[in-house]
Amino acid sequence: MSSSQASWWPLTVAALTFITLMGCDVPTGNSSPSLNTDTEVSTPLVQEKTFTFLGGPNSEFDPLIDTTSSDFDALFEVEAANNDISVVQTIDNFDIGNLNGALDNATGALTFAQKSFERELIDLQEEGIPSSGEQRIGKLDVELQRSATATIPVRGSDRVAFDKAQDNYVELGSTEIRGQDITVSPTAQERVFDELRFVYPDIRVEPYGEDDQLVVSFVENPSGKYERDINDLRSGFRIGLEGTRVYPDKPKIDEDGTVTFEIDGQVNPDLGVENDDKISFGASTALDNFEIQEIDVGAARPFTVAVTPNEDGGAVDVADDSEVRTAAFDGFGGITGRVDGLELADVSLTFQVETANLASTDAQLYAAIQGTNETDQIFLRGTEDQDASRGADRNVSSLPSPFSAFTENGSTLPNEELIKLGVGLEDASLGETVRTPLVVDGDNSNVADFVNALPTEVRLAGQARVNTDIGGLSVQKPISLDAKFSLNVPLRIKDRFRVRDTIDADLSDLNDLTDPEEDVNISTAELQFEYTNGLPLGADVKMVIVDAAGSAIETFNGDFENENFRIEPAAKDDDGAAAAPSSGTFVFPLGSTQEDLRALADGDEIRLALNMDQAGSGGGTSAVARLRADDQLILNRVRLEADASVQTGN
Repeated sequence: MSSSQASWWPLTVAALTFITLMGCDVPTGNSSPSLNTDTEVSTPLVQEKTFTFLGGPNSEFDPLIDTTSSDFDALFEVEAANNDISVVQTIDNFDIGNLNGALDNATGALTFAQKSFERELIDLQEEGIPSSGEQRIGKLDVELQRSATATIPVRGSDRVAFDKAQDNYVELGSTEIRGQDITVSPTAQERVFDELRFVYPDIRVEPYGEDDQLVVSFVENPSGKYERDINDLRSGFRIGLEGTRVYPDKPKIDEDGTVTFEIDGQVNPDLGVENDDKISFGASTALDNFEIQEIDVGAARPFTVAVTPNEDGGAVDVADDSEVRTAAFDGFGGITGRVDGLELADVSLTFQVETANLASTDAQLYAAIQGTNETDQIFLRGTEDQDASRGADRNVSSLPSPFSAFTENGSTLPNEELIKLGVGLEDASLGETVRTPLVVDGDNSNVADFVNALPTEVRLAGQARVNTDIGGLSVQKPISLDAKFSLNVPLRIKDRFRVRDTIDADLSDLNDLTDPEEDVNISTAELQFEYTNGLPLGADVKMVIVDAAGSAIETFNGDFENENFRIEPAAKDDDGAAAAPSSGTFVFPLGSTQEDLRALADGDEIRLALNMDQAGSGGGTSAVARLRADDQLILNRVRLEADASVQTGN
């Protein structure tokens, strides 16, 4: 290189370097590079969780309804052969008890009047005895066996009639028969009578044949219940008649009747008499402490009896605990802890009326039956029977007279709130208990509304009208009437109901996307559900994410109106049972910003509410859904999925 080149070359390089540097951006401050990083969260929360509709803690799969819990252990029965479910409830503890007052109401003021009488048994002059001073009557041509007949009035009742041809009777309770004020003449040193008998042909002792008439005898050496000392006529007699029967002659309801009474006397043959003497007898007889234990009558007017207590005889108040009988539907208690809105289809109750010692008659029970739960109350209302062939009307168009009014807290209940249950007892017999099942269904009542209110307590106030046809009647103490409800129907869902369940769900992996020091662009964050549904019911799904303390963080589809969050039902067969399962997916978007996800990262559980209904079920049938215990809903997968890009540096 020449000397001239050596002198300009460094200068030229320096100048070019300066020019190059002047044309470039020179970094200042943080010199780190700017980077975008893709981040994915894919966390399985549930791997194939299977629910059966019913089950218990020992079931292979988690039940939607735990039938062994206190809520449901008395509610469902499962048929072993096919796993069909029935809803079963029984109330058998109304304990209405005795209706002994019915006997008094049936007979009214029936009583047997006291009978006082005096009878002349022998008039010696009329007998043609010649006057020859005192003679022994046994030496005279006179019949010494004498009798007289009288009648005891049957009074005070225009309610019953007794047909002697049918041996209608009144059986007595703790009643006594009394004979007193016994007088005889003439006055003599000798006994006037050797034997005297009070004979009651219409009062019979066991075994109640025609020859078993009641006879009270005054004799020389008395022994036994029905004999007294002939030497002590003044003391009369008083004898208990419990279990004896009186057969009155009273053929018409509105007329008094009679009972026959006879006096038989054997005159003492050594009695000294004059020809003008008259041998006579006087006494009175009566039934004291008159009590009826049993009746069998040819006809009786209809009568009313209080089925539940009504001490004051006034209005029967269903809100007054002292005037009702209460019982519980045990299986409905606490049902709302897991299921809301369960309504059954094709509901019917068997209302069994149990009577004892009421026969040859009929009884019409008029009742106010109120079901209550924690918040609501409903009356079991009777209607005219839509099935005319049965004639099982349950409606109350009016109350018979002299019924007391039914009230609630003092306000009269409309007849539409009541129900009538008729019982035919024409073929019943005394001494037996008759159980009469009466169907109360959708054709003659509002039973579906009543049962679907899920009452935990049932209150019953009742009155009965007995012998409405004015026919024959047989009644015996103790008279009892009881009632029970029996509900046993296939579990067919009327409309919709709601089931709740909780699944563990640790959402802490969302923390990877919520660091406030990082710039995160979230493209997807969602909970994915895959299902296979073997229930003949679909479900709209609500989801609530809660933290470890059980506090709700966020609710998704709270009103159940988003159709994207739906489990489709299984196809049904012609009987409403599941025929083929459905399957599908639904996704809950969780949000698109760090703020959306930050709180959700504290999620510890997912609470699901399944609003189950029959909409969209396939199979070409409109049959109401029928559930089986082993019907299954499977959550094949529940997964947390999130995709995001995280930008670091500048």
